[in-house]
Amino acid sequence: MTIGYFGLVLHGHIPWCKKSGTWPAGEEWLMEAMNETYIPLLNVLRELKEKKIKTAITINITPILAEQLADDYMKQRFTEYMESLIIRTKNDVKKFENHQERKEIAEVHLRNIEYVLDTFYHNYYRDILGSFKWFQDEEMIELTTCGATHGFLPLFESDSGIFSQIQVAVDTHKEHFQKEPKGIWLPECAYRPKEFKNSKLRESIDYWLNNSGIEYFFVDSHGILNAEILEQKNDIGLNTNFGYTLETKLSVFGRNKKTSRQVWDSKIGYPGNEYYREFHRKDHESGLHYWRITNKDLGKSEKQFYDIEKAEAIVNSHANHFVSLVNEELKQFSEKFKINGIIVSPYDFELYGHWWMEGILWLKKIFELIHNHSDIEMIAISDYISKVKDDFSIIKMGESSWGEGGHFHVWKNPEHGWIWPYINGSVKEFENVLEINPHPNNWEARILKQIARELLLMEGSDWPFLLYTKQAKEYANQRFHHHHQRFNKLIWAAKDFNDNKRITLETLEEIESIDSCFQNINIKYFKKIN
Repeated sequence: MTIGYFGLVLHGHIPWCKKSGTWPAGEEWLMEAMNETYIPLLNVLRELKEKKIKTAITINITPILAEQLADDYMKQRFTEYMESLIIRTKNDVKKFENHQERKEIAEVHLRNIEYVLDTFYHNYYRDILGSFKWFQDEEMIELTTCGATHGFLPLFESDSGIFSQIQVAVDTHKEHFQKEPKGIWLPECAYRPKEFKNSKLRESIDYWLNNSGIEYFFVDSHGILNAEILEQKNDIGLNTNFGYTLETKLSVFGRNKKTSRQVWDSKIGYPGNEYYREFHRKDHESGLHYWRITNKDLGKSEKQFYDIEKAEAIVNSHANHFVSLVNEELKQFSEKFKINGIIVSPYDFELYGHWWMEGILWLKKIFELIHNHSDIEMIAISDYISKVKDDFSIIKMGESSWGEGGHFHVWKNPEHGWIWPYINGSVKEFENVLEINPHPNNWEARILKQIARELLLMEGSDWPFLLYTKQAKEYANQRFHHHHQRFNKLIWAAKDFNDNKRITLETLEEIESIDSCFQNINIKYFKKIN
């Protein structure tokens, strides 16, 4: 008998990187995620479906990631990337002819890479989005959306900034998946309630979600645990193992701490096990990984070689341990409150396979174990809502994010707070330009649409995040300023369309060829909201 549910949520996101660098930052971000995460999970889903195992995963593919996965240029770049990787791997197999341990690892790499490329062409016909859509149609997964370019919504000073991020997202999701998104992953899980600021009422983030037809979203644990109950409909109180309703009628779920720690925590998390692949040490010629973590305190040169069989045994152990944790959490909840709870476990999609190489295999083991478990059932979030929403208490939440400190400091602080006057100033500037150009002709509309694209790309939360973490600080700084410079060039032309010297067709085509996302963008979404 089912005592509760497991709701796995995977958040897939890569910022727009077309023709904007390759390695160590740029297009190879997407190539690596396709090779190591997205296609391998599709292969797992395909295998499980053949075994009649339903997974019911909730997967978020951000609109800007979807636009890249659908882009013919990026598909061709992926083929070129994989072909180059195959050549490098074959060279390693030859190079390590007299080093059996490394040769065996190279041969495994080669089989995996060739299989991924083969399935990309012959199983999925170069259409990753269509393949995810098919699995949704088969009820293996539920697809949700996100902000159009992962903009940090609470820090937008104009409502048009929030609305355009959400509504472009909904439109893009429908375009790629032919279905309205029921759920959304708020960028950085960042939420802001209704507020009065500068003598002006600012509606809550969920107000705008509701306005665009969204039904549910997620926050970090403290978003739920620090909330205020407005109308109690059960004896649960505030608990992340159940859902809640906001005054806008949206459902909201909090991240389960215990299961999240098992994957994310740097000390106890599974990915840090000594037998798992060492991410940070690569062969200096091929770029392939041959080493295991060994010991976190050891230098790269002291790492031992990867043991495939040992790593797989650890994966089995970790999968069993995780499912036992889920079972224990659900059992305690069920016994205490006499209702079926849900363990909501949200993670970055790219963690699995890319950062944690064994993660895709771990997911497969989780799915198989839960399928055969008598007490736990996997469930899509919207299906859980349909079952028990009437029992959700109504709450009011404060601001929260899943960043360091739980609030907005990661994305706005003294070191890189300079970014927000640029963003918010540009939003207002575009509002003004749209006001003086209410009926643009085809040429004018083309420029205005490209302004909208540059504004959305400028707004991505990736840029302040990378500035904060310093992982790719210079790249993030350049990318932000490139979009801002293109925005300025275009907005100057839009301020006086009668001066045809302000921008040439050649310049516009060059910008369009780089930032070609959201071809059907609606500029009305960017108009000032009174």
